[in-house]
Amino acid sequence: MAVETLDDRTLLLADFGVSCTGTTSGNATVTFTAIYDAQHALEEAGGFVAFSLDQPRLTCVTSQVSALAEGDTVTVPVNSVNTDYTIRVVMPDGTGITELALEKQ
Repeated sequence: MAVETLDDRTLLLADFGVSCTGTTSGNATVTFTAIYDAQHALEEAGGFVAFSLDQPRLTCVTSQVSALAEGDTVTVPVNSVNTDYTIRVVMPDGTGITELALEKQ
């Protein structure tokens, strides 16, 4: 059970999020607010080789992105530049928040 309400989650995203635009496979447009994060993860390729990968994600209110699915596209303002991504994984956490794992187009 979530401690915060939908209003709490919406307020958090309004304070720290950016306005994003998603496009479904049926060409419907979804506008929502999300927190963008692009963590770097160290990956082992075997042997002595390691490299860093970007793992861009959006954290958003589930009800605002319920129409979006894996394979849909989303435009995110990153450093004041609109960047297009493909949604690779939709991860609702059961508390009203969903993370979208992205891949840069």
